[in-house]
Parts: sequence; structure tokens; C-alpha cells
Amino acid sequence: MPRRECVLYITDDCTLCDEALSMLLASNALRGVVVTTIDVATNDELFQSFGEHIPVLEYQGNSLMWPFSAEDAATLLSSR
Repeated sequence: MPRRECVLYITDDCTLCDEALSMLLASNALRGVVVTTIDVATNDELFQSFGEHIPVLEYQGNSLMWPFSAEDAATLLSSR
């Protein structure tokens, strides 16, 4: 089975980012999925793309911008 990976775009000192990560980790949405967090403040291009919308969950070219629920994330991560 291929490894499933997603990215959670965040930044430091972002309470919404902390909330999103905690919610995702507490749910079953991430079961079997490797999550990489990327701080958008470290890259100008990422900051331009996601800065106003973080946290953003991205999987296979599809994105969820905050606010999203664990169910939204599970639906995104179950898509192929």
C-alpha cells in the first residue's frame, strides 16, 4: 500500500493552527496518514499563497482552509 502523506500549513504562535492540529490528532482523520507541518512564514511564496488562510490542510493537490472539521479532513484524506 502506498504511503499517504498530507501537509498542514501553519505558522508559529497561531492559536487556530494549534487548534487544527490538536483536533486532527485527536480524531481518526489522520489514521494511516503521515502529516508534515510547514511554517509558511519561512517561505515568501507559501506565505503569499496561504498566509491569510492558515491553517490549511493539503492532500493530493486538494486543500481545506480553516475553518474545517475532523469530518471534512477525513473526507479529504479518503479521496484519491
